[in-house]
Amino acid sequence: EMRKFISYIVIALTGLIILSCDKPAPTELVDDSVNESAEYQVLSKDVNDEYYSNGGDTTGVTQDLTGLPNLISLSGIKITDIHGITINYSFGQTIIFDRTKPVYDSHMRLLAYQTITPGTIIIANTRASEVPFKIQYRDNGILMDTTLGNRYLLFSRLHPLFRYKNDSKMNFRLTFLSNDFVNFDIVTPKEITGKVEILGRRIEGNLRARLNWNKENSSDIQIIVSGRLRNDRHLVMPLYRIKTSDSGELTIPAKLINQIPPEHFDRLVFTFIRRLERTHTEGKNDLRISAQSIHSIVVNLP
Repeated sequence: EMRKFISYIVIALTGLIILSCDKPAPTELVDDSVNESAEYQVLSKDVNDEYYSNGGDTTGVTQDLTGLPNLISLSGIKITDIHGITINYSFGQTIIFDRTKPVYDSHMRLLAYQTITPGTIIIANTRASEVPFKIQYRDNGILMDTTLGNRYLLFSRLHPLFRYKNDSKMNFRLTFLSNDFVNFDIVTPKEITGKVEILGRRIEGNLRARLNWNKENSSDIQIIVSGRLRNDRHLVMPLYRIKTSDSGELTIPAKLINQIPPEHFDRLVFTFIRRLERTHTEGKNDLRISAQSIHSIVVNLP
């Protein structure tokens, strides 16, 4: 069961990587307990409604894709289970949109653009596979999904030679059908390693989470708080996204943790993300390049 759950977290994380790229304006709260500010954004509006009970948002691709540039994303992912056992994965994807082919819902609302695969991609000497890129969205209250085309994928479980390297450079090469090519290095951040401690008691209304990680003080980091559904233990729901300084510590206050309903969720997943991001311009196309070290820690929800 845990291995299936961990595999699902990896799938959900790939969506969160996309989800983080359009950076909607978060709601800022001040956490007085640690005398510092952090920006909190609610990712689920109501964890009690059926939308979040059916797992519709777990892939993280219902966000606005219309303004997202072409994306190259590399991730080193660690997942630590409730027994303290950590498994490592490497993940990479490239999504190239065709801006001449928009995709609309039944109300003619622009959802995204179709994707193209104009050649072969090799990252760190490993050739990426072409796989379908699917999104989910709601149309007249009904959960729909559609395939936008293909994307390029590298995943260590499918590509055993593919290894993400922390604090390094990884070569990216796109060779077009015409034999022209694009070639550059992607700089990766230092590895992030987190620790989670649940404090307080729900009955007293002071259930909170103390987070620690190896600080770098170089830039902000993101933390995603997700819950595992009690009635479907293969699904995790992103609940909050937190942006905070890379100071090595943060206490998530009780007003967020204590209100997570235990009748819906039995475990929490805290995902630490340290990212380096830049835009590379190639001809008329912008490439959003995102490299991140990710550590997800699973804990029981008291």
